[in-house]
Amino acid sequence: LRGNLGETGTDALSLHASFKLNNKNEGLYLSSSDLLPIDSVDFPKMKYDTVWARKTDGGSSFVRMTPTPGAGNQDGASLPSPDLKEPVFSADSGFYNEEFYLSISSPEGEIHYTLDGSVPDIDSPRYTEPVLIRDESGRDNRFASLPQVSVELLDYIRAFRFEIPGPVDKCTVVRAAVFGRDGSISETATRTYFVGFKDKKGYDNIGIISLVSDPKGLFGYDDGIYVTGKKAEEDLLRRISESENALKYLEVNPDTPLDGSVQIEGIGLDEFTESNYMQSGTAWEREGVLTVFDKTGRVASSQNLGIRVKGHRTRNFPKKSLNLYVREIYGSDTFGQPFFSDKDRRLTLFAGGQDGLTLIRDPFITALTEGLAFESLDFSEPYQVFIDGEYWGLCRICEKTDEYFIERHFNVSKDQAVVIKNSVLSAGTDEDFADFWSFKEYVENADLSDPSEYEDFKEIADVNSIIDYFAARMYLDEGLDWPNVNTAFWKSREKAEGNPYADSRWRMINFDNNLNIHYDSVSDNTVDAVLNGNKNHKRNELFYKLMQNPDFKRSFYERYMEIERTVFDPGSSIALLESFAEEVRPYIETEYRRFYGDNYSISDFDAEIEDMKKYLTERGFYMEAYVREACLE
Repeated sequence: LRGNLGETGTDALSLHASFKLNNKNEGLYLSSSDLLPIDSVDFPKMKYDTVWARKTDGGSSFVRMTPTPGAGNQDGASLPSPDLKEPVFSADSGFYNEEFYLSISSPEGEIHYTLDGSVPDIDSPRYTEPVLIRDESGRDNRFASLPQVSVELLDYIRAFRFEIPGPVDKCTVVRAAVFGRDGSISETATRTYFVGFKDKKGYDNIGIISLVSDPKGLFGYDDGIYVTGKKAEEDLLRRISESENALKYLEVNPDTPLDGSVQIEGIGLDEFTESNYMQSGTAWEREGVLTVFDKTGRVASSQNLGIRVKGHRTRNFPKKSLNLYVREIYGSDTFGQPFFSDKDRRLTLFAGGQDGLTLIRDPFITALTEGLAFESLDFSEPYQVFIDGEYWGLCRICEKTDEYFIERHFNVSKDQAVVIKNSVLSAGTDEDFADFWSFKEYVENADLSDPSEYEDFKEIADVNSIIDYFAARMYLDEGLDWPNVNTAFWKSREKAEGNPYADSRWRMINFDNNLNIHYDSVSDNTVDAVLNGNKNHKRNELFYKLMQNPDFKRSFYERYMEIERTVFDPGSSIALLESFAEEVRPYIETEYRRFYGDNYSISDFDAEIEDMKKYLTERGFYMEAYVREACLE
């Protein structure tokens, strides 16, 4: 019985049952064709990617172990026993001014521990005496200097001026487990210690996040989700094998490395390579421990959860956004602290996307457009982040566009929420997805200039949401990706009395604004780009069809002018921008040194903010003319 996000089975090559088992202590019964009992087993609460199995094939005792598809149970490794308690630490996770000795104890067996984030096994160092906990910032990096974390670090790419850092600030991660005499193992206990950070620049009055996960699952060649890894090398070798020039080059130069560190006849790694970190799905989710420290250095929460890499092109960056999943299979289906609400189940540790020099565009635009008839992702205050004990930059926690987002913002039950992001189903059923494509087909074939068809359209979509969304995005966006991508729709599946949002009408969600508000695009005519297309994308059929209707066109014009006069008023919008800039400014140089070396300084940050201010000052002048031309002429 395998604990794999609530499902049973082994792997894709094995047989699967036609049913699922609950993760909460169920029983399984096997009977003959005449319903006589043959065998049965009661199993406990399971963890991710573990099995409850006979210790040996045909044996009578069951234990937790790793799955062994295609092999005997005796090949499985023992896993933590609920009857063996975790070891006890003499000091809790936290901040310490001076180095100290850490004691670890257990009355039940011997203790093994690690200091690199890996899960202890019987071959890990055995605890025999207190461990010295000190500031390790001066030692060489284990993970932060790995070139495999990004193709952008290759000499033949370097499009974003990233640099491999020297020694970064470090905390000490101690992971320990008890190993019983009978072969049982306790759960792994994880603690994080910061020593001497009082005198380090960049950590005052800001929350800290320590994310710990076994390095093999993050940075390992075979399975590491944060590196180019085996997948990239396989992709590279395939492309080389298909190139006659590359094969001839290798015949002459047989010692050429085939790991992507050099190009071979123009063939190398790039942003489209099928690297490990480009993979998705549950097979590429890794268990980790998230410990959150508040601004005073106190532990606000610590828990096990699932980790996956998030994003598109930015997966190639050394600093990646990570999706965080809480599940009962990891120990809890709630976050240890309510970042936004107690209904959040999936959040993102957001690295900033392509807004690497300010890290404020997305949260600023969310705050700026609050109150309009569409919803944007909420963002937390910034945190300084450490991964497996090494400094990993400024990040924020943000929401995901899923059913929990809808439940929180609109009081629509998550079971009734339908979310379509970039034309992919994010929440709902196959029937809901078919309904969305029916909606798109309807728009493509409708004559919305006809008053009666326009009235029909308003029964299935919220026109106010569409107007506010396009008015805001046209003002803010350069029209490079959007509206071809970075669009999302949502609705409630059924209607519910008393909730104006539970009316089964499609509405807009705004997300991914980290390429917006650049002064070099202040005069871009995004109205024309949406209505007629450009070199990057075709026209947006929804907005184009609606603009054929005189009533919609008049409503859009009037509403846009109102939004420009209020929401995008330069005085108030610049004041809001400055508040976000001051929130990040004390920490940005620490961020720059980590990922860009000496390529950027605080003057670059200030210049970027001034660039955004100029945009907010002048954008309305251009947009007003574009909107008037589209709506009145």
